[in-house]
Amino acid sequence: MNLFPAAVSLTVQAMLLGARWAGRRRHLCLEQAAGVSDHSRVDELKARVLLLEDALALRDAHIEVLEQRLRKGNVRRPYEPRERLRILWLREYFQIPRRRLREMLGVSRSSVHRWLKALRENASGRRARHKEPANKTPQDIVALVWEILGQNPLWGRHRIAMALWAIGVFLAPSTVRDILLRPRPQEPLPAAQSARKRRRCSVRITATSPNQTWSLDRTRVWRWGIWPTWVLVAVDHFSRKLVSASSLYGSDGGWVIEAMEGAFRRHGPPEELVSDKDPVFTCEAFQKFLRRWGVRQRFGRLGRHGSVAVTERAILTLKREWLRRAAIIRGADHLELLLSEFAVYYNEYRGHMTLGGATPDVIHRRVYWEHPDRSAKTLPPRIERRHFAEARVTAFRIAA
Repeated sequence: MNLFPAAVSLTVQAMLLGARWAGRRRHLCLEQAAGVSDHSRVDELKARVLLLEDALALRDAHIEVLEQRLRKGNVRRPYEPRERLRILWLREYFQIPRRRLREMLGVSRSSVHRWLKALRENASGRRARHKEPANKTPQDIVALVWEILGQNPLWGRHRIAMALWAIGVFLAPSTVRDILLRPRPQEPLPAAQSARKRRRCSVRITATSPNQTWSLDRTRVWRWGIWPTWVLVAVDHFSRKLVSASSLYGSDGGWVIEAMEGAFRRHGPPEELVSDKDPVFTCEAFQKFLRRWGVRQRFGRLGRHGSVAVTERAILTLKREWLRRAAIIRGADHLELLLSEFAVYYNEYRGHMTLGGATPDVIHRRVYWEHPDRSAKTLPPRIERRHFAEARVTAFRIAA
């Protein structure tokens, strides 16, 4: 234990105690001098001189403190230990009330309270400067909040907070919300492991035939602008064909299995399926469904080559080029109509830069496709136009 701070604190407290005793003695003398009325003229003048000297000493102390503050040029700079001790001594000696501290000595009541508290705690009296705020939620509790959300993806902030209350940890629902709005903290990886992980994610998924590799993901859209609805999107990597765009009437894995089973029956099952680690794609029911169809599952990372970035781009196209064109999604049937028309537009009419301008349906059927030459300036004889009224989009292609 370091005895020096404790000794300094006791010394300062003793000085303040002596100043308080001297101040009370002074106050008693002033009261006696002010009560002189039946004595001689000389005693009355001596009492008045004593009162005037005391008022002059208080004014000089006031000027001294203010001059020290103004001499440095920065009025808001921290007080030095000598200045703090001087202010505390003057306060005790002249018995200055707390409400007049700013008026008489130019210091706030909170500052004096903090200095006295620091003396009692054997500290320096300066404000503590922490690299992290004192009320920051510990990392183990943050990790537990994300774990609870991963195991229960449908829970809200109140349910998660109550689950923490049940184990004796208090966390306000607003704090749970703030934790989930920030990026999920990642455990630091060793340099070699991190480099291997980057190399593994930088490998691009290549598919040499249709139905060899699919990737899927789900997104959320809003019916009538207020009711959230999940939409499952699956894309064939070889042809970029949209093999599934289905609305899910629930958020559990059963609806995902039903939508994927319909896609498998229409197009045939793929050899492998790439998805992120959404709980609906990692649950036991979905794993059994894939084993029953003989489909191997792989996991990727969002926004990286070799991941579900192809499906993410399809989802972005669905929202920007299609659903945003509709004024409002009028219920479940209207959403199903929009998704079915989008699948036709995306596969049969919309050209893709990755495919050299070809449509996914042409590449999926392995029809011969040649990119137009720069000198091709003649319109073909037959052009088919199709207007999708719900999304207010008109598409063009060469008539069959």
